[in-house]
Amino acid sequence: MMDESTNDIEPQEVCLSFTGGKDSTLTLHLISEQTSKYKIKSLVTFTPPNTTKPFLAHPQHLIALQANALSLPHKFLPITPPYLESYRSLITSQNVPYLATGDILDVCNQFMDRVVENTNVTLLRPLWERERNELMELIFTKNNFEIIITCVNLEKIHENVARKLVGKILTRELYKEIILKQDNVDGCGEMGEYHSMVLNAPLFKKKIVIKKAEQKLSDDEKFLYYLIDECETIDKVDF
Repeated sequence: MMDESTNDIEPQEVCLSFTGGKDSTLTLHLISEQTSKYKIKSLVTFTPPNTTKPFLAHPQHLIALQANALSLPHKFLPITPPYLESYRSLITSQNVPYLATGDILDVCNQFMDRVVENTNVTLLRPLWERERNELMELIFTKNNFEIIITCVNLEKIHENVARKLVGKILTRELYKEIILKQDNVDGCGEMGEYHSMVLNAPLFKKKIVIKKAEQKLSDDEKFLYYLIDECETIDKVDF
C-alpha cells in the first residue's frame, strides 16, 4: 500500500550561487521547474573583499537589478582568506540543505565539493557535464534569454574578435558564427573565455535595459569588458 504521507513532503529549500550570467540564470530556471522537489529560497553572490577591485564581468549594481527583477532575496557575500573556510562558513550560514551552482566542468580542482564536504549542504548542478549546444538551445529556444556579453579574455580570444562580442546581445547566430569558430574555446565560456549577464528571462518580472556603457580594456590589458554606467528595469510588454 502506498504511503500517502509521501505526497506531503515539502519542497527542499535551495540557495543559488548567482553571478547574473547565462549559466547561473539557466540553473535558476531549471530548478524552479521542479516545484515538487525544490524551492529557491535566495540568491547569493560571492564577491572579493570590499578593499579589492570588483569583478569586471559581473557588475554588482547590475546583479542587484537582476535580483530585483526576479523578486528574490539576494545577498553579496565577501570572501576572505583562507578561501575554502570562508566559502564554507558563508554557505552553511544560509541554513539550507542545497546550494545550486551553474558549474558545467570541474575547473577548480573540485573546490566546491571540498567546500561542502562534511557539512549538511548538498550541491545541485543541473548543467554539470552537459553538451554545450544542448545548453545553448535551452537558453535560446526554450527560455529565450536576452543576454549581453560583458567580458572577453584576450589571452583566449583575439582582440579583433572580442570587439565584435563585448556589449553585444548573445544570439544563436553570434554563437555559431563567431564563438564556435574560435580555436580551443568552450562554447559556454566555461574556461573563462567570455562572460555574460542576463537582461531578460521568463522568470524576470521586469526586464533590464542598459542606458550608458562602453567597451574598455582592463588595466593589465588582458580583458576587454563592458563598463556599464547606467542601467534600469522597465516593465515587460507582452505582444
